[in-house]
Amino acid sequence: MKYLYTFIICLYTLSAFSQTIKGTVKTTTGTPVPSVTINVLNTNKTTVSDQEGKFSIVSTKGHYQLSFTAIGYATQFKTVVIGDQAAVEVSVQLLSTDKQLNEVLVSAERREQEVQKVPAAITVLDAKQIRDYRLWDITNLTALAPNLFTVEHGNSAASNFFNIRGVMGFSNEQAVATYVDGVYQFDYFSAPVQFGDIQSIEILRGPQGTLYGRNAFGGVVNITTKQPGNKTSGYAEMTLGNYGQQRYTASLSGPVIADKLFAGGSFTYNHRGAIYYNEFTQSGFDRREDYSGNFNLRYLPSANWALAWNAKVENDNDRGSFPWVGSYDEVLAKPYRVNTNNTNVERRKNYNTSLAVNHYGKYFNFTSVSSYIDWRAYYEGTGVDYDFSPLNALSTAPDQRQHVFTQEVRFTSPSASESRLKWVAGAYGFVQNTRMNAPTFYGPDYAVFDPGADAPFTMTNISRGNNKGYAFFGQATYALTDKLDLTAGIRYDRENRKLTQRTDYQKDPAPVTNLTPERYYLAGFHAFTPKVVLSYKLQDDMLLYGSYARGFRAGGLNTNAADPAQVPYEPESSDNYEIGWKNRFFNNRLKLNLTAFYLKQHNQQISTAMDGINALILNVGEMHNKGLELEVTALPLKGLQLDWNASYSYARYTSLLLYSNEAKAVVDFKGGQPINTPPVSSMLAAQYTYDLAGNKYGLAVFARAEFRHLGRYYFDFINALSQPAYSLFNFKAGISARRFELNGWMRNATNEKYVAYGSFGSFLLGSPRTYGTTLIYKF
Repeated sequence: MKYLYTFIICLYTLSAFSQTIKGTVKTTTGTPVPSVTINVLNTNKTTVSDQEGKFSIVSTKGHYQLSFTAIGYATQFKTVVIGDQAAVEVSVQLLSTDKQLNEVLVSAERREQEVQKVPAAITVLDAKQIRDYRLWDITNLTALAPNLFTVEHGNSAASNFFNIRGVMGFSNEQAVATYVDGVYQFDYFSAPVQFGDIQSIEILRGPQGTLYGRNAFGGVVNITTKQPGNKTSGYAEMTLGNYGQQRYTASLSGPVIADKLFAGGSFTYNHRGAIYYNEFTQSGFDRREDYSGNFNLRYLPSANWALAWNAKVENDNDRGSFPWVGSYDEVLAKPYRVNTNNTNVERRKNYNTSLAVNHYGKYFNFTSVSSYIDWRAYYEGTGVDYDFSPLNALSTAPDQRQHVFTQEVRFTSPSASESRLKWVAGAYGFVQNTRMNAPTFYGPDYAVFDPGADAPFTMTNISRGNNKGYAFFGQATYALTDKLDLTAGIRYDRENRKLTQRTDYQKDPAPVTNLTPERYYLAGFHAFTPKVVLSYKLQDDMLLYGSYARGFRAGGLNTNAADPAQVPYEPESSDNYEIGWKNRFFNNRLKLNLTAFYLKQHNQQISTAMDGINALILNVGEMHNKGLELEVTALPLKGLQLDWNASYSYARYTSLLLYSNEAKAVVDFKGGQPINTPPVSSMLAAQYTYDLAGNKYGLAVFARAEFRHLGRYYFDFINALSQPAYSLFNFKAGISARRFELNGWMRNATNEKYVAYGSFGSFLLGSPRTYGTTLIYKF
C-alpha cells in the first residue's frame, strides 16, 4: 500500500520548491508592450504583462516553452530552462505582424508545440485567418490546404465530406476524421458544420491513428473553439448580403472567479433566401436558416488540474435543401433552376457535450475526454423529390438519429521533462446507437416509369444499429542526437457492429404490412497499424523528415443486401510514405514547406452494384496516388502578406471491379481517376494593410484578394462525367480599428458556373456570386 500512497501524493501535490520566471516584453525600439498574454505550453500557467511589459510566473524545475501573444504583434515562442536558481530572467522583443510572421501553435501530436517543429504535413488556420478567409462552414475549406477537397452536395447546412490526397469515404464511415474540441464526429452530417468563435483549424494529411482516439484513415480536421480565460473579451458581428443573407454572431468570455473559474459562449443565427427558382411553383425554391451555440466552462482547482465542460447546439431548418437535377447537361443548361412539386424541407438537430480533465504532473500528464452526441436529421412530408419533376412519382424522407458515447484517456510525458524521450499513450472506447426509418413514396404518377407497379404505395426500410469499439494507441519520439529524432508508434483497433433491418409496405388506406422479416447481422474487425518517422534538424529553422504510416478503416454492414454474404463488407487499409522539408527564412518573414507523398490504398470500400441495380458498399478498389505539396507564406513588403499553397497528385486505380451496362458484366476499370480528386489545386491569398499612423484609434485600411484554382475532377468511377478545371476569385476590403471592423466582400466574383456535386444521377451547381458587408465590434 505504501507504493499506492506514494503515487497518490506525487499525482495530487505540488512540489514544495518553486521558482519564478520573470521577464519583460518590449518592442525592438525598447518600448514596453502591455497586455501580452504569456502561456507556459502544456500547463495551466498563464499571465499577462503589466503596463511596463513585466510579468512573472511561478513554476518548478524543468524545461518549458513559453508563447507570447499580443494584438498587432507576431506570436513568438521562447524556451526557458529552470534549474536550482530562485528566478529566471527572460527578455523578449516582439515585432509587429507586418515585419514578422506568427510562430504557429499546434496540438497535432497531442501536446502544444510549434508547427514548424512537427515532422508531419499540417496546415493551421488561426482565428485571424478564419476571419480573413470568411470561413462560415466546412464547405469553405476546399484548397485552403494542399490536396484538400470538400464536397458541396446539398446547398443546405452541408456536411463534412472531406477528401485528402484522394482518400475519402463512400460509406458512413469517414476517411478523414473530424474532431471538434477533442471529440470525434461519427457521421458526415453530425459535426457542427457552422463555424462560430473558432480559435483554430488544424488539417493533418495522412493517417494519424497512433495519436488520436478514433482511427484517422486519410487525415484529421481538428477544430478548436475559443477557450475562456482571465481576460474578459468578446465581439458582435453582423453581415448583410445578396439573396437576403443575414448572419449575426455574438461572443463573450471571461472570468467568473479570477484565476479559478471561467465561462464563455457564442451564438450565431444565419438566414439566406432563395438562390434556386422553382419553375413548377414559379417562386423561389430554397431557404437556409440555422442557429448554433457554443458554451464553455473552465475550472482550475489547482495549478496542476484543469476541468473543461463544453456544450454545442445546432438547429438547421433548410427548405429546398437538395436542389438536384437528374442530368449533367440539365444542371448546366438551366443554372439554379428546378422543376419539382416537393419542398425538400430538411431539419437537423445536433447536441454535443464533453468534459475534459487534465492533470499536469511531475512524472506524466493525464487527459480524459468524455463525450455524448445526440444527432437527428429528418424531412417534412414526403421529403426529397427523387423524380426531379412536378410528377408525384418518387420521393424519400429518411429520419435518422444517433446517440454516441465516447471515452478517451491519454498519458503523455511531463511538460517540464528534460529527457530525450517524449511519448504519448492512450485508450479510446465508443458506443454508437443508430436509428433509421427511410420511407420511399411511390406516388400515383410512378406508373409513368413502371406501368406494372400498383402505385401509389410506400415502402419503408427500418434499421437499428449498435456499434462498439475500443483502441489502444501510442507514439514515442527519441532524440538520437541534438539534431536527429526517431519516432515510432503503433495502434490496435477492435470494432463490433450489430444491425437489425426490415422493410414494411403500405398500400393506402390499408394498414402497414411487413414485406421482409427482420434480420439480424453481426460483424467484427480488428487491426494493428504502425507508424515510423525520422526527422533531422538541418538548422534551427529548417527541418527534414521522412515517414511511413499504415492506415486502417473498419468495415461495416450493408442494410439492403439481398444476399446475406454481401451484408458485411471488409476493412480497407493503406500504406503511406511521406518526405517533408520545412523552412523559415529572413527572420521569419518567409515560410516555405514542401512535401512529397506516395500512398497505396487497398480493398477500397466503394458504393457500386454488381448487377447494375442493387447498390452496395463492396471492397472492389485498389488505388495509388503520388504527389507534391507546397505551402508558402511571405511578408515581401510592409503591410503585404501572401499565402499560397499548391498541390499536384497523380491518382489512379490499379484495379476497380464495377458492373458495366454495356458489357452486362463486371469489368475492371483500372487506370481511372478517383472521384472528387482534382489533380491540381491552388489557393493564393494576398492582403495589404495600410496603417493610418498618428491616430489614437489604431485605424487601418486593408484590401484582400483570393484566387482558387481546381483541376478537372470526375463524378463517376468510369470517368465519363467531369467538371473541367475552373478558377474562383474572392475579394474583401475595409477599415479596421482596435474596437471595430467594417468590410465589404464578394465571393465567386466572376460568377463561375461549376458542378460541385454529381452522383447517382443527381447534380448540383456550386454557389453563385455572393456579396455583402460585415460589421464587427470588439471589446
